[in-house]
Amino acid sequence: MKSKIRILIVEDEYAIDEGILNCLNDMDYEIVKTVFHSKAALEFLVSTEIDIVLIDVNLNDDLNGCQLAEIIKCEFRIPFIFLISTVGQISIEKLKEANPSVIVLQNPTLNQIHFSLTIAVNNSEKLNHTLGENKEENLSLEHLNNCLFLKKNNHFDRVNFEEIFWLRAENNYTVIHTTKGDYLYSTVLKKFTAKLPGNQFIRVHRSYIINLTKIDGFEGKMIIVDGQHIPVAKTYCNNVFDLLHTI
Repeated sequence: MKSKIRILIVEDEYAIDEGILNCLNDMDYEIVKTVFHSKAALEFLVSTEIDIVLIDVNLNDDLNGCQLAEIIKCEFRIPFIFLISTVGQISIEKLKEANPSVIVLQNPTLNQIHFSLTIAVNNSEKLNHTLGENKEENLSLEHLNNCLFLKKNNHFDRVNFEEIFWLRAENNYTVIHTTKGDYLYSTVLKKFTAKLPGNQFIRVHRSYIINLTKIDGFEGKMIIVDGQHIPVAKTYCNNVFDLLHTI
């Protein structure tokens, strides 16, 4: 059975009719939660797996819709849709910068919402599927017992496992952050799992794999590695924090 697409809605003016939301729940979607503040949205994303976020661009909060979208795009790598009351509510320049998957105008119909969600999610899945089928044989990464040879330009650098901080999914790519710099691969994150020692590297979020030996600390449900706060999804919380002994 196909799992439902999990949706988080961030709004403060009830931009979508409740009847439409109920209909979506009866279809291929699950409205996991509706929140009214940007802080609540970010806290929820840290602990819960979400497939797509609907954001009221006119969010009247510490962060407006565009600012919240930028954080979601950079930190969580989740597609998002803007809910806009009027065409002139946000400038074209801001829209280009935010780069939402789709824009939905005020008082959308069920068909409009369904169409927008389908386009946004299918485009994201299509990119990942293409990478999964066509890029596996092009994974320019070789390994010995204690290191990887990572490709940069036309040569390979030897990078010991202890020199790797984390791996992050970034749109259609994976970034490997190391003491020698960052390496970019046009390959989905899960393809790297078999290349890394399971007793040293652990998945903490659908967008992150971290090196346990590089953890500097943690705050709430955020792991700190090389000065960066990395979210730990609810699915992985027990596995991750059980490894961190506190006094």
